[in-house]
Amino acid sequence: MRRATVTRFGPAADVVEVGDYSPGALEAGEVAVRMTAASINPSDLVTIAGAYPSRTPLPLVPGFEGVGRVIETGPGVDIVSIGDRVVPIGSSGAWQQVKTTAARWCFRVLPELTDEQAALSYINPLTAFRMVEDFVNPRGVPTVAVNAAGSAIAGMVARLLHQRGVPPVALVRGAVDRESTSGPEWAAVLDTRKPDWEQELVHVTDGGPEVAFDAIGGEDGTRLVSTLRHGGSLVHYGLLSGRPLPATLRQQRPDVQIHFYRLRDWVHSAGYVDLQDGLDTAGRLVLDGTAVSRLRQTFPLEEVHAALCAAQERGGQGKVLLLP
Repeated sequence: MRRATVTRFGPAADVVEVGDYSPGALEAGEVAVRMTAASINPSDLVTIAGAYPSRTPLPLVPGFEGVGRVIETGPGVDIVSIGDRVVPIGSSGAWQQVKTTAARWCFRVLPELTDEQAALSYINPLTAFRMVEDFVNPRGVPTVAVNAAGSAIAGMVARLLHQRGVPPVALVRGAVDRESTSGPEWAAVLDTRKPDWEQELVHVTDGGPEVAFDAIGGEDGTRLVSTLRHGGSLVHYGLLSGRPLPATLRQQRPDVQIHFYRLRDWVHSAGYVDLQDGLDTAGRLVLDGTAVSRLRQTFPLEEVHAALCAAQERGGQGKVLLLP
């Protein structure tokens, strides 16, 4: 068997290596999943880079998202069966040919989904859905802003909001006429390279957004917080800048709420039935186009370095998949 492994933190293309391994014997409650497709996500890349060293033991087999078929079950497994197509979540390890994991972390995939769709039906679609459910719906029809608006997950958030009658304002760095933010789901598009974009955002939202989604952190996230109206909420769910929000931010804006959203918190607190329901909902959103990801390119596992370079290419449109 072959798998990708990280033994030291650093740029993914420099530290990920492919090598041989032998899956061990299954223990009680475990299954072996023959992976057929696995995504490369920003969450994989920042983990490999060492953003979370305290909870990332090495060596690491990367890959938080993928799909495969159960090929073997250990003693006491009755949740899934041999032959079931599943997404194994709850841990990394999708970038290998056979992933050994607890059966309770394996969830059946809607039969209508292709392997490519299924491999992209977990992290972004479920994150987008849960964030809108938790932070927008309770407010009714608020004004919303979304930074890194050209990303796949931002597009999902925008389409979910548009369906609820809440077209958000897109914040992008660069040209505002790009295809990813040209759809009717966006109320307006602002270029954050402009020195006065904060004032423009406050103006187009008639006093500032009530909810802002931040996937960048650092200076961009901090400036976004400054635009929130009194009682507003920042939902910080990504760290594309590689820099955290300042620890003093809550003191600077005590009148707003700052939520550090991590899908894994919900995943590790929800029960099996709720997780299966959530993944089924995410799968249906993929099928109807609300949470679909554009597939840019696929690579065999042996070409992981080329895949990583493609995934990190600036301005690249679409997701990159490994086919173990």
